[in-house]
Amino acid sequence: MDAFTSSGNYLGTDRIGRKLTDAESKQLGKLLRAHDFVGASLIALRFAYKLTRRTERARDLIGRTNLRLVRWGWDPNAVPLVKRLCRLVWSEFHNMTRETETARRAEEVFIREQQEAGAGLLHASPAQGDPLDPPKPARLTPSPEQELIRRGEEREEEAREERELAGLRAALPKLRERLQAQKDEVNLLWLDYRLRGIKDPKAMALESVRNVNDFYVAAKRRTRTVRKLLSELTGEPCVDDKETE
Repeated sequence: MDAFTSSGNYLGTDRIGRKLTDAESKQLGKLLRAHDFVGASLIALRFAYKLTRRTERARDLIGRTNLRLVRWGWDPNAVPLVKRLCRLVWSEFHNMTRETETARRAEEVFIREQQEAGAGLLHASPAQGDPLDPPKPARLTPSPEQELIRRGEEREEEAREERELAGLRAALPKLRERLQAQKDEVNLLWLDYRLRGIKDPKAMALESVRNVNDFYVAAKRRTRTVRKLLSELTGEPCVDDKETE
């Protein structure tokens, strides 16, 4: 199957089931330039920054978006390039949010298990600047009715979280073993630092004399590993983060 249709629709590598040839890569580059890819990317980057509020995460989001464009394709006759990129930014932002939430819950359960096993007391670190513990906005004093609703929602959230944590708990004893098998040095360092109460990736980078980006990239690998472990233990398929259009 060709990567391009007669009408100029780029099908994407996922649909054709293979990598692009050199000629197809040049054709795609020509198509993107013809639709002002640079200008569209700048608009998509501003949109990514508006969603993430962090330059580094916005750039990471754009990188994921460009990869998704190559994989999923684009029909220039149906959707302008800038709109296609912004749609993919929105989809990838929610994928990143879901990955971060999965990693956060895995971390919480792992630390709790280590504490219960007597691995040592952990000291809480400040939540400032931690993407996994964003500050909560201040609220006005709620009415009695609002307070009752809030407490009910909190109880439901706690019950739901406990159910999710129970599912994760079984995977944690195998997490270090899996990371060792993968020879994932950065995530093994992350485990050790978390046990010492260090949560900030910048502090981890300073301690290990590594680039802080290593720890941000490692979080993605760690999330995939957790998902696979949960899938193996529960028998349910891994979450498919493809966009449903």
